[in-house]
Amino acid sequence: MGNNNTIRVSEFEKLYYNDTKPFKERHWNALCRYLENVSGKEEKGIEYFRILNKGIQFTNYVGVIQAGNLTIEILPKIDRDKRTAANETIEQLQKDDRQTFQSKQTWHNVLLQMLRECRLLRINHVDYARLNLKSNSILEIYLELFLAEAERLLHEGLVKKYQEVEGNQLAMKGQLLFAKNISRNLVHKERFYLRYSEYNRNNIFNQLLYKTLCLIPSISSNPWLIDKVNRLLLDFPEVQDCKPTNTTFEKLIFDRKTERYKEALLISKMLLLNYQPDITGGTKNVMAILFDMNKLWEEFVYRRLKKEETKFAIKVQRQQSTNFWRTDFPHRRKTLRPDVVIEGGDQTIVLDTKWKIIDDLIPHDDDLKQMFAYNLFWNCNKSVLLYPATQSKSNLGSYHDFRKQDSFYTKCAVETVSVLDDSMRLDTELGKKVLMKIIS
Repeated sequence: MGNNNTIRVSEFEKLYYNDTKPFKERHWNALCRYLENVSGKEEKGIEYFRILNKGIQFTNYVGVIQAGNLTIEILPKIDRDKRTAANETIEQLQKDDRQTFQSKQTWHNVLLQMLRECRLLRINHVDYARLNLKSNSILEIYLELFLAEAERLLHEGLVKKYQEVEGNQLAMKGQLLFAKNISRNLVHKERFYLRYSEYNRNNIFNQLLYKTLCLIPSISSNPWLIDKVNRLLLDFPEVQDCKPTNTTFEKLIFDRKTERYKEALLISKMLLLNYQPDITGGTKNVMAILFDMNKLWEEFVYRRLKKEETKFAIKVQRQQSTNFWRTDFPHRRKTLRPDVVIEGGDQTIVLDTKWKIIDDLIPHDDDLKQMFAYNLFWNCNKSVLLYPATQSKSNLGSYHDFRKQDSFYTKCAVETVSVLDDSMRLDTELGKKVLMKIIS
């Protein structure tokens, strides 16, 4: 029932096109155009993937890319295994390389769990199990979640709002617009050109739902999803078309009546703002829902630590900020902002998360200098650099006192933590294990 043209790759893997395999030259051309079009719209420095000769290389962004009829899932990775991805569908990979397939499946599930933990995939345990069975693609899971939310909203009744309307009417109501009435109804004396308020379902909330429903057949060939879209569109009231931008979603005001739209519109925003249609014929549409793995790892660690506050009698805070460098140029001042600050008893620990491989437990100079500044500004004796790994290791180092080189000042610990538990699932005890290692 799922899309059988789905391939899975890992962070930083290279994928080369081959017209006898799923990832073809036309998909490569579509991704080249997509990257060219979004490069001027996104923040400076963002690189979703790199264009290679006859291929692409993925970066630290994970998630899903839909290029025409091909779905590419980009999964997390914490080892240095082969860097060239197999250009094969999930089913073919399972037949040809069972070990690689199993590894990809494990990290597919880990990514889903991390998205769920970080509230980027808001589903309960029952829905989670059901969706995993129904869908083999992260994109299809998001589409199915949206359709479930849209169906619920339709059954509950779509919200109505007052809308200001202008036009000719045969009966007098609202405000008569004299100038327009004279110019447009000089012959038809029985008409009135009026401005009046109408209580209907033609509002931005329903327009965004409708726009997303119409988008789904363009990015999915799943017959079950398309059938569900068609059934929902039959029951959907007539609303105006809209051209959503990021500002459209930022201006939405949720009140008692529209609060129930939040989940659906969160997914709607991801879909509508990350879709790039192919204006030449619609066969090379591109959709990308991608997450920075560094930020996802930071968010996951913070949430896991936060859940252990009471047990460890600590306070876990995130993204504290302090002034660092001042200049007379407006809006050019610099601040320090560590990922996590842990306070408990008489000690403060600054923790910074890094989603990258560190085999020798020796951090980069820039990271050490950054942690030294945190120690100074937060007056803490120890800071921690936390990396993912297949097993937990530690390396505690001390900074030389800048006032007296033969003595030591503060410490910086390098800690690696296993992302997976013994059952090869995302370790939900990660916060507890980290705190037991770093709190003296």
